Amino acid sequence: MTVFGSLVLKLYITLVFIREGDLAKLIAEAARARKPVSGRLQKLLRSDFVRYIRNSLAHGTFENAIVGIRFSDGEKIVTATPGFLDHLATCLSVAQLQAAAAGLRRVNDR
Repeated sequence: MTVFGSLVLKLYITLVFIREGDLAKLIAEAARARKPVSGRLQKLLRSDFVRYIRNSLAHGTFENAIVGIRFSDGEKIVTATPGFLDHLATCLSVAQLQAAAAGLRRVNDR
C-alpha cells in the first residue's frame, strides 16, 4: 500500500495552514486581478467535498484506501484519488501565488 505523506502535507498547507478566510481573501484578490484559475477555485472551495477534506485534515482522520485517501470527519466520509488531491493542492498553490502577485502589483503601482 502506498503512503501519501507528501500529498497530505501539500493539502494541509494549502487547505488548513492558510486559514479559510485568508484563503478566500487571496482568491478574491486573484479574481479581481482576473487571474484564470480563481473563479473555478472559488466554486471548488465552496463544495462540500473539499470542505470535508479540509475538516478531516484539521480535526478528523484520514487513511490510505485502495483508490486513494479516505477522509473522515465525524459522520462524513469521503474518498479521493491521489490525482484529484494533487490537482486540488496545485490549483490552490497557483491561486495563492497569483493573489500574492496581484497584491504586489498594486503596491508597486502606488
